[in-house]
Amino acid sequence: MNATLVVLAAGLGSRFGGPKQITPIGRHGEIIADFSAYDAIRAGFNKIVFVTKPAILQDMKDITAKIKDVPVQLALQTVDDLPAGFTAPPSRERPWGTSHALWAARHVVNEPFMVISADDFYGRGVFNSMHGFLTDGSGGDYAFAMPGHKLSQTVSEHGSVSRAVCTIENGYLTKIKEMLNIEKRYKGIGNVDGDSFQMLADDTIVNMLVFGFTPAIFEEIEKGFATFLQNRINDPKAEYFLNATVGGLIDTGKATMKVLPVDDKWMGVTYEEDLPKAQKVINELIESGHYPEKLF
Repeated sequence: MNATLVVLAAGLGSRFGGPKQITPIGRHGEIIADFSAYDAIRAGFNKIVFVTKPAILQDMKDITAKIKDVPVQLALQTVDDLPAGFTAPPSRERPWGTSHALWAARHVVNEPFMVISADDFYGRGVFNSMHGFLTDGSGGDYAFAMPGHKLSQTVSEHGSVSRAVCTIENGYLTKIKEMLNIEKRYKGIGNVDGDSFQMLADDTIVNMLVFGFTPAIFEEIEKGFATFLQNRINDPKAEYFLNATVGGLIDTGKATMKVLPVDDKWMGVTYEEDLPKAQKVINELIESGHYPEKLF
């Protein structure tokens, strides 16, 4: 059974200070997403789609051209790509968020797929378990999955992060809430809201923008996005998060989200100061033989 990897690589990188999705991290100029593609191919995924933006389209073409083992396609997230009946305000400059980014892949993905962020390193085990789930074929169009990462393993030492905090019951997601401004302080990890600091348990399960879907998700995004635009189209900073789409489907009982165990350690680059540590981890994995010195 076919399974595709969709890589969201159209982010602004505002906290990093530039397009971190194309920042080299490997010995031969590889970006983080190259390592994800390498792991996904070995797990059995047989197509890769990169969602990118016009400003770095040529860079992504050059970067992805070296991947020869499976077909690679590019999809563009543009501000004016909206559901029928809507027109982007002239003042709108930033993309419409992660649900909108994934929706940009609707024309090139017709099979079960895994979606990830180009900014994050997930580890090979996540791709193996997700491929197994997606190719099982027994769950139906609205049987989805996600890996469950522990909050303590996903925070930065250099500033706040946003995380989708999850409630899990009997191995399935029951609630998902986007939390902004999560920080690590001397007394622990917590959510900053004005002058308050709400402590969060280290083993709180969070989603790191990685899900397993069927193409049914595209229609759900379009419907949810239209509702979002009716209310917030003129808000220049409003974004329709993928977690909002998922949360709505879980709340109404239309979809299930199985939470897959995670053994691999997540690694991400939120701030420029995170980059040296990430490069060190990748170098150690190459030295241990986990990855070849040159991926493709």
